[in-house]
Amino acid sequence: MTGTGHRVVVGVDETDDSLVALDAAAAEAALRRCPLHVVHADPFATAASTDAGPLPDAPGRWVTRAMRQASAAHPELTVTGEVARGFAQPVLVQASGDAELVVIGGCGLRAPARALVETVAGGLALRASCPVLVTAGRGTPNGSIAVGVDGSPPSRAAVGFAFAEADLRGRRLAVVHAWSRPGPRNPGGVLPIDFDAMSVRAGAERMVAESLAGWCEKYPDVRVRTLVVHGRPREVLTEIGQAESLLVVGTRGRTVPPVPELGSVSRHLLYRAPCPVVVVPRYWAEP
Repeated sequence: MTGTGHRVVVGVDETDDSLVALDAAAAEAALRRCPLHVVHADPFATAASTDAGPLPDAPGRWVTRAMRQASAAHPELTVTGEVARGFAQPVLVQASGDAELVVIGGCGLRAPARALVETVAGGLALRASCPVLVTAGRGTPNGSIAVGVDGSPPSRAAVGFAFAEADLRGRRLAVVHAWSRPGPRNPGGVLPIDFDAMSVRAGAERMVAESLAGWCEKYPDVRVRTLVVHGRPREVLTEIGQAESLLVVGTRGRTVPPVPELGSVSRHLLYRAPCPVVVVPRYWAEP
């Protein structure tokens, strides 16, 4: 989590919402003891970075404002800035190549802006080389970290990130699985004739236990509670997120057949969760 030469990247624009993302990114960089890099993407701007001197025009002023705010809050941080020529999603995907975390805003947006954030964040979460934090809702500052699990490779990666983040912040970790009546196992399949809720729940509990294998030993100081809840995953996680400081999910779950897009649960949480959300790429880490 704190590799030498790595950084936290935050995307900013002229909105107050991006300053919420900036505060979150600066706090994460301070926890990781790594640099913070502030990026503004504009397809019509002149590319410039703080390495080459003062940043020009309005985009440069936004970046400079953000850098000053981050430095004032965390004087120990090394903060750099950049105006990148291009659209937000590809610019931030490229910036994620040497980042530990990419942060973008998404709090309190109206419907058109939410749709834009969902598009940018969804594509970014699928293509980024690191986890993506979206400052969806405010959350409970001192709440636990919650991670959604379903036994899929993306959710196993999410569990790893959630453990590391809980250890970094000194927070408790809630491992959540929502279960309901099982569906067809294959395209064109049929629903099972018999539905035994007790056996389904027992299988869900076994899957959650398997998802924790190796991580409790790696992070022995993290206090863990498991929640196996009957309900739809996005509704369960949205409700749980009201009392949490952070929700962590994978890019997608057990979609059949696999599709090259963000899963419905992750996509829903990006702009409707009551707390910040991290989407973790499936290849992030293993125990």
